[in-house]
Amino acid sequence: MKFLIQFSGVALGLLLSLYIPLEKPRPVWWKWLVVLMLTVTTIFALAPRTAGTFADAVLMRRVGAANPVVPVKVLVNEAVKQEQSEVEAKPVATMPLFTMTDFRENDPVQAMVRVPQNIASQLASGQVVILQMERDSLGADNMFTAKSLVATSPWLTLPYIPQLEERARNLYFHVPMSWVAMLAYVVAMVFGFRYLKTRDISYDIKSSAAAALGTLFTILATVTGAIWAKFNWGEFWNWDPRQTSIFILLLMYGAYFALRQAIDNDERCGRLSAVYVIFAVVPAVFLMFIMPRILDGLHPGAGNDSNAGPLLSANKDDLNIVKQVIFSLAFGGFTMLFFWMLSLQVRIKQIELFRRNDG
Repeated sequence: MKFLIQFSGVALGLLLSLYIPLEKPRPVWWKWLVVLMLTVTTIFALAPRTAGTFADAVLMRRVGAANPVVPVKVLVNEAVKQEQSEVEAKPVATMPLFTMTDFRENDPVQAMVRVPQNIASQLASGQVVILQMERDSLGADNMFTAKSLVATSPWLTLPYIPQLEERARNLYFHVPMSWVAMLAYVVAMVFGFRYLKTRDISYDIKSSAAAALGTLFTILATVTGAIWAKFNWGEFWNWDPRQTSIFILLLMYGAYFALRQAIDNDERCGRLSAVYVIFAVVPAVFLMFIMPRILDGLHPGAGNDSNAGPLLSANKDDLNIVKQVIFSLAFGGFTMLFFWMLSLQVRIKQIELFRRNDG
């Protein structure tokens, strides 16, 4: 189900993008659809609160996180009447105790939550709230302490990803940009094949434009990844295998553009460029998808990571419908944006070629 939702966005983006030839302008409805998809993606990726489950709070305590407090979306069930001490006429616990149920999709869990008096006064039975809470350091896994009230009656929440937390919002932009970069290089390869077969200069124009946009999206993926690394690993650049591979990829396609600039003859330039982009796809796939997953690193899904990362993980706890819909919109929107930009580049270069030949 998870991959079906994500693939639907990619499929829709490719279908709508290839529906109109690159040489023709995009219709108004098509442009508005791209703008709408990317706008909705941005709003849904940035606006909703992040909320996890009791299991996330337990995990953060067990791994010894520096800040084991987790925002948990819960349904307030009822206040628990606490027994009084025999020595003093005071409750055994200094804070009111509530039973609450989290919103874990597959198996909701009910737990006991100690709540400060100032927060308890704002809670009512049947209310849905997001509380910053942690598992009691000396208690069982079903005993938690609320630290603060984040929101009441949230209309939509994003899943809490342990160790990524709020930084996970970057994934909705970083991952689709990486996908588009690889898609662009494949498109450049396809048009490279077409050029070698037909020697039609229009295919060389499309191939070089796709490679240029692929490099642009690779740079954007690198920048968004570096920003994420700064807040998650402490430095913008750590020479993690994922960062190293994308740096090599940039050098590889930088050499492609250097090759094109070094050759004056259009036919020879197109022929050598086509051969280059065809053979460049194989190491590009290795650098993007294989090398970072077989070597140990900091990036999710690395060789020393037992999970496949938050996007590819088959863990049932990661199958969050909201997350998958946002990713689907992002994949579809960025795919269409790439083909829109490619169409503009192709038509501009064809006009330049026409004027040059006509002059």
